[in-house]
Amino acid sequence: MSIYKISNPYKSVEGLIGNKENHYKTNLHTHSTYSDANEDMVTMINAFYDLDFDILAFAEHGLLGKPWDQEPTLVPLYQFQNLWHGKRRHITTEQYKEILDGTYKTPAGKRTKQRGMNSVTNAIEANMLTLVKNHVNGYFTDDRTENICGKENDFETPVRKIHESGGLSHINHPTDWLQAIKYPDCADKEENIAFFADILRKYPSCLGIEVLNLYDIVNYCDRILWDNLLKRLIPEGKRSVWGFGNSDAHETKHADEAFMDFVLPEYNEEIFRKAMETGTFFAVARHAKLELGEDFRAEGDVPVVTKINVDDENDTITVKAESCTSIQWIADGKIIKSDDVEVQGEITSIINLADFKDDISCYVRFQVKGKGGILMAQPFTLDDGDMQRFVVKSPAPLPKTRKEKLKKKFIDTRLGVVVDRFILGH
Repeated sequence: MSIYKISNPYKSVEGLIGNKENHYKTNLHTHSTYSDANEDMVTMINAFYDLDFDILAFAEHGLLGKPWDQEPTLVPLYQFQNLWHGKRRHITTEQYKEILDGTYKTPAGKRTKQRGMNSVTNAIEANMLTLVKNHVNGYFTDDRTENICGKENDFETPVRKIHESGGLSHINHPTDWLQAIKYPDCADKEENIAFFADILRKYPSCLGIEVLNLYDIVNYCDRILWDNLLKRLIPEGKRSVWGFGNSDAHETKHADEAFMDFVLPEYNEEIFRKAMETGTFFAVARHAKLELGEDFRAEGDVPVVTKINVDDENDTITVKAESCTSIQWIADGKIIKSDDVEVQGEITSIINLADFKDDISCYVRFQVKGKGGILMAQPFTLDDGDMQRFVVKSPAPLPKTRKEKLKKKFIDTRLGVVVDRFILGH
């Protein structure tokens, strides 16, 4: 007898996962000298094209992305880039067409895919001048967050503006903002879980958080926060939380460090947006401090999932992956099952959820490790008919004294951030 009603984010693409042509290598968080990167847009485009990316977005700081053959609106803040890196560059209309149809030739000529690389325009990284990096990426949005410095420690304003524009968003590298390097328990603290849960609860267009970003040094607790947010929000019955992976590339050497594997029937903007909303993608990275270790060095291909099958009647989920050494199943932030092989190869892992009912609250997710890095799947929601028992009712915050209010008001200023974080070391 079945225990769980299983919500499978990959249900709509189960028949596509086994076909490599339906896997789209994607990075949605890229920079150029149009904001604060070290290399211009043409150089960055060439690098991603040579690395066989299928989908790319320039989410510049405070700058709304346009088609790559158009000059983005210049933000005065970044005029210094002309002195540091020379004249900005964008591609020609002819080159843009060639990139889209796959006939473009870079100087290196390393691309192996026949199809082109697609541009996701109208992307932005909001809160462009916040020192504590409370950044939010927006997609399919408009100029209501463009050229706005942002307020320190305020995630909600850009999320709200992107929501009102009809766009989508995700929160970038959240435990970098929480200073995980100094406070490794930051992702388990109730006030931090409640803070992000409140934003995600209010704005369904904010799809989730980055769980993998670049080298995974200052934001390595993002997966801990992800699991805590899943435990908090799924029992409420309104939403899940998707985990995004992006390189946040400011130089070409960063381009392939973290990205996403989208499973799509084909690419167009409508299909891609729907895939973002429904979670038919995997987060992938070459580095993952907690999962792979600090000394891990990626070699060869990253893992790829070739099969997902959910059997509702028997409460089983089957996953098949290639270029891997293990498939691990995670519930409530803990590994509950692992299937391993001695050498990099193919693994089929079947989890019988009934065997782990004492370890599971409301979801399970899997991750695939290999010599080339790690892949993380979106969570499968598991409803046993009584998820309400897992709902957490956060206590009401204690009223702040006038002194505490004044201190917070000061800390949320530019000067206050400098004094509090960089001088006092808080």
